Amino acid sequence: MKKVILDCDNTIGLNEKDVDDGLAFLFLLGRADIDLMAVTSVFGNSNLEDTYNTTESMLNDFKLKDQVKHLKGAAEAGDHQTEAAEFLAQTAAENKDEITLIAIGPLTNLYAAWKIDNDFFKNLKEIIIMGGVTELLQFGEDTIDELNLTSDPEAAERVLKAEVPVALMSGNLCLAARFGEKSWRRVNRSKNKAVRAYITDKIKHWYDYSSEMIGLTGFYMWDVVAVVYMIAPEIFPYNKRKFVSTVEDLKIGQIKTEKAEGKLQDAGIINLPSTILDTKRFKDLVFSAWDQIEIVPEGYSDAE
Repeated sequence: MKKVILDCDNTIGLNEKDVDDGLAFLFLLGRADIDLMAVTSVFGNSNLEDTYNTTESMLNDFKLKDQVKHLKGAAEAGDHQTEAAEFLAQTAAENKDEITLIAIGPLTNLYAAWKIDNDFFKNLKEIIIMGGVTELLQFGEDTIDELNLTSDPEAAERVLKAEVPVALMSGNLCLAARFGEKSWRRVNRSKNKAVRAYITDKIKHWYDYSSEMIGLTGFYMWDVVAVVYMIAPEIFPYNKRKFVSTVEDLKIGQIKTEKAEGKLQDAGIINLPSTILDTKRFKDLVFSAWDQIEIVPEGYSDAE
């Protein structure tokens, strides 16, 4: 069983806010092979109070308050004195080479944990990150700004040069993971009716809002790509690269790399997949995990 900590900026269900962190959390919840040790919250998609309270609500909805630890992290770049940072540093030291840390928001909490313990990265098994762009994300005449790495470029530069295997799911890669009309119909015929109804209620507004924003039906499942990668890395092309972006590059989320020599656990060597090789299997893994959630969310018992 994989030991996992999820570091996220969850805003699922909030008005005009992305839903991908919450869907990634539900994916982990539905996997019997995952030991979700904790969730650490960080600013990003909204302010820290919003992201923290959204995850608190989800833990309450699924009756997990006594099972999954939840720690409050950074409210902004440079906010390093947090309970999340202390927890990450201590827990990694107590579970050396065992924890997969999935970071799907700004990387401030990870950077803060490293400042507490300079062996923090070395103590982890691996880090999987969603963020950055290899080229501009454009839809028609509009460009989508990168959020995760640009929110704290100093933290991003240090984490992406960590002395541990790092996999980076870029925004460009995630364009292959769109939740469109077929996915919408599928979630509404899911076998797990209670969770299906919960997800439908949480994503309906964003589905409609995002459709107008990107000019395509549905939304991109950005952060869900990171959790699926952990389970099925074989559906992503392996692309070992040396990460060379500067802090200035990261202020616009620009991922720059060179041909890599060395091993993935060496500092600055990352796996940078370029696409999803099997989008059908990707979607099947996502929906299967959601269907395997055994807990009936609060207020949805009538949907069974």
